[in-house]
Amino acid sequence: MKKYDVIVIGAGNGGLAAAATCAKAGLSTLLLERHNIPGGSASSFVRGRFEFEPSLHELAGIGSDGDPGAVDLMFNRFDADVTWHKHNSTFRLIVPAKDGDKDAFINENGVNVTVDARMPVGFEAFARKLDELVPGSYESCIKAFELSANLFQIFDSLDNPKNIPSVLKYLPDALRMAAHNITEGLDALGMPKKAQDIFNTYWCYMGSPASRFDFLYYMTVLHAYVSSGTGIPDKRSHEMSLALDKVIRDNDGDIWYNSEVTKFIVKDGKPAGVVINGEKEVYGKYFICNSYPYKVFGELFDKKDVPEKQLKMLNARETAATLTTVYLGMNKTKEELGITDYSVFIAPDSDSDKQYEACNGFFSGYCIINCLNEIIPDCTPEGTSQLFLTTMTFGDVMKDIKPEDYKKFKNKVAKDMIETCEKALNISITPYIEEIEVALPPTFARYLNTPLGTPYGYRLDMWDSLIPRTAQYLNDQPFDNFFFCGATQERGDGYGCAYYTGEKAGGLVVKALKEGK
Repeated sequence: MKKYDVIVIGAGNGGLAAAATCAKAGLSTLLLERHNIPGGSASSFVRGRFEFEPSLHELAGIGSDGDPGAVDLMFNRFDADVTWHKHNSTFRLIVPAKDGDKDAFINENGVNVTVDARMPVGFEAFARKLDELVPGSYESCIKAFELSANLFQIFDSLDNPKNIPSVLKYLPDALRMAAHNITEGLDALGMPKKAQDIFNTYWCYMGSPASRFDFLYYMTVLHAYVSSGTGIPDKRSHEMSLALDKVIRDNDGDIWYNSEVTKFIVKDGKPAGVVINGEKEVYGKYFICNSYPYKVFGELFDKKDVPEKQLKMLNARETAATLTTVYLGMNKTKEELGITDYSVFIAPDSDSDKQYEACNGFFSGYCIINCLNEIIPDCTPEGTSQLFLTTMTFGDVMKDIKPEDYKKFKNKVAKDMIETCEKALNISITPYIEEIEVALPPTFARYLNTPLGTPYGYRLDMWDSLIPRTAQYLNDQPFDNFFFCGATQERGDGYGCAYYTGEKAGGLVVKALKEGK
């Protein structure tokens, strides 16, 4: 029986990147996936005349013409062919006013709001817009981006010790800020509170608010979005998955779909193979797993084979955010609907911690509305458009919903989210819906096979963020021939983050095998 150099479990973003890295390096590589297509969240689905994007809001790290970003460079290393549609904007934040709000005003849509911030790409442009909205915030914003540029270089060196000497001059600032959350960092720079609220809008993409998320990591996230905008693949995120599938096959890697790993075979205290679909055994030297560690150790290993440190680590960490998404195929164009932005964050309060609190129950007014036609005009048939509305929740928000009430509950949540967007943008959506699909946490749980359906892995927190996770990466792996990749690892949720962890894990396996370690 053939013994593979490396077996990759799960064809999500991290698993695809890991398998592509190993196959391109000449390792005999097997990628196993329980579904019949690759990608996990990076896929697409069709309803009626519309092909929907399941989860990708926007991908930072694409870069600009002549100056590719980290994600584009990664796909170039893979020789993966992806056509990007680039978007020269960041976000719009709208906070509808409540009765008695003293700083309320009527915005361009005729809505009474306390915040309406449409933020541009480019550090200088972003800082000047922020200063226009909150006078006196320009200098602190520029200082923050100057710091983020240095931090970017430091983070790029974390996994490459050879580069550390070139960034030593930036370490004092990094060390000074390393133990501080976003609020503390921005306070130290002198940024006004209202400006901070706008500045922190992207907190939800990482799943932790300003008081719980470290300043250094958030600055690198915002840096990536503001430096050169974002992008979307021409054929939805499924285009990236198919491109990596092709790379693996072109480099003689094997991919088996409809092949669920149901057990790990352990010999001499570490994995030696896997059982597929409860029957077939396949053996390998190294293993890379793009699955949730809690599920892997709870279901795929005998309890006696699970290292004690893994159990302690899993018990210490919290499951991250879950999502609810409403997908809408509209029989009107975005212009006819009155939609002028790609990504609009609608929040019941401008403060990220209060937004987070609102997400600890089910839908409480926090919603992101995206219109894909703003980036890819012809992504729907002529005369139509598609929207997707997303909200996040924390904890087991479905525990009190009875099965017989599920459909009614799902429809109510969708109705509330649609009405929230209609009111905040002063537009009409409901009469023009041709197709609608609603995905609650159980939907994501069924497809992603993660606790509560989270796509975010473990919650990033001050004690458990990028720097400690990176520093402890090798110690956190359960065996010397086994690596995790994906959203549960050091950089948390995000397409680019998942690809990064897969390439990193694959690179470690390549190095180990080629050096005989």
